[in-house]
Amino acid sequence: MKHVVLILMLSLFVGFCPAQNSHMKFKGIPMDGTLQSFTNKLKDIGFSSLGIQDGISLLTGDFGGYKKCTIGAAADRNGMICKVTVIFPAMEKWSELEECYNMYKSMLSEKYDKPYYCEEKFQSNNANDDNTKKYELVMDRCNYVSLFSGDNGEIELRILHQTTECSVVLAYYDNTNQEKLKQQIMDDL
Repeated sequence: MKHVVLILMLSLFVGFCPAQNSHMKFKGIPMDGTLQSFTNKLKDIGFSSLGIQDGISLLTGDFGGYKKCTIGAAADRNGMICKVTVIFPAMEKWSELEECYNMYKSMLSEKYDKPYYCEEKFQSNNANDDNTKKYELVMDRCNYVSLFSGDNGEIELRILHQTTECSVVLAYYDNTNQEKLKQQIMDDL
């Protein structure tokens, strides 16, 4: 569970954008209100709660055609929802990771237009086969990420590894609540 929390926290502060009047939606549910109320709404549509700790609610359930995904909803220090992350089940082969990533990149591009930022590269020029690419990912010498501007928020798609597991991760950031979080941090400075 610690590695799941670390993945969720990894990009918590990405996606600060100007405030909007509406909230980003995840599974049709607006990303507004408290972490507890948002968690309850996810439970109402079939996700199972794994618990809430340190401003992160962990759930499990089916998402986008994959079973047993981990869903992490993160709150700011006032308990307001600001980010939802989907961690797809761990995959053993680079080809599986890349296929999943490319499928979601294509669908997100169809829904939200092409990514405004995309980097898909390996540090080594010798990463030409499945095993080498997976090894480069595990050694942190691979960066696969696409960022999209969504309705009232940002969407981040990436391939990540944590300890021995490699997964595709999809994160939704609500612009309105990200701006509030940014303001809280600015007030600290």
